[in-house]
Amino acid sequence: MKVLLIGNLAADRQESMQRFTALLHSGLLARGHHVTVCAPTLRLARLGPGYRYGGLPKYLGYVDKFMLFPRELRRLIRSDRPDVVHITDHSNAVYESAVGNVPVLATCHDLLQIRAARGEVPLQTVGRVGRRYQAWILASLVRLKNLACVSTRTRSDVLRLTGLPDRQVTLILNGLNYPYQPVPAATAHLRLTALCGRHLTDPARLDPALGGFLLHVGGAQWYKNREGLIAIHAHLRRLLSPAPRLVIVGPPLTPAQSALAAQLGVSESIVSLGSVTNPELEALYNLAEGLVFPSWDEGFGWPIAEAQSCACPVFTSNRAPMTEIGGPMSVYFDPENPEQAARAIAAAWPARTALRHHALIASRRWQPALMLEAYEALYRRLVP
Repeated sequence: MKVLLIGNLAADRQESMQRFTALLHSGLLARGHHVTVCAPTLRLARLGPGYRYGGLPKYLGYVDKFMLFPRELRRLIRSDRPDVVHITDHSNAVYESAVGNVPVLATCHDLLQIRAARGEVPLQTVGRVGRRYQAWILASLVRLKNLACVSTRTRSDVLRLTGLPDRQVTLILNGLNYPYQPVPAATAHLRLTALCGRHLTDPARLDPALGGFLLHVGGAQWYKNREGLIAIHAHLRRLLSPAPRLVIVGPPLTPAQSALAAQLGVSESIVSLGSVTNPELEALYNLAEGLVFPSWDEGFGWPIAEAQSCACPVFTSNRAPMTEIGGPMSVYFDPENPEQAARAIAAAWPARTALRHHALIASRRWQPALMLEAYEALYRRLVP
């Protein structure tokens, strides 16, 4: 088949979406399909201040994305004549009007922003322009008629908010977009030493003999529940001896979060590593005593799948989709109760070896081939 993938503007730095598109591109090419990736580029926004997703640059970028790019897309479709168009990020569903009569689908990763814009998420407020933008995306999803969802939770939200028939909304779990796997301990330690050196952190602080470390991977969005993460860590340090440190991969703590850590007396036991490479993250998953993932909500929960693929135990929220991605052998807790969460982790602490084994078995679900086969089947269903 000739497949056209519509990706994201690279300057928006939506890394997980870019990785998802790249996985589809390389995977479908390897399976013998003709695949083209088309994505917006900065044109008008290059003439203004440095591009960022805010202020004047954001609105100049809107012109590039929603006025100039659809024209380019129409021209490409007329010349390339694809069999199917796949919008790899549902937030780009607004391009459906430029596709014409070619069979088209979109992958829905989560509807958190749409739900927030509708007032369903008290912890997040959305401005007037944002509400109109999310309503436009939702209306476009309805017109698309064929959607793939990365988790049962996302699929439930899509069915509820779009009103589309069940047969038009397909569940296709994600596949790993990097081949995370168990690596020799010596290799993992070498990577960790280099990583700590770059961040001026003594790797001896993370020695298993001193309690090792628990790992958290995620952004700074409200639903990542970093305040809960810090509170869980504080309670856990009173329950375990030696107590593990907490390693955070992602943006630094906010001033309020740092103040909370200081108030709870855990500032010195938190190690913030910022952005890391895939091999470095693989090493962290391999060496961690477990992943702590106390999210309020997610569309899928990539770190859970990544951790499992490295035989890293998973401690996460007892909410969907974490329960779906984590499977029956992860350890679950109520993210609203940090003390109970710490007790659940402490109770499972002696079983970490068994949890590593179960995590690796569960990771078989994240083979990219399974995802690619499911998308091929969906494409064939849509192509006349």
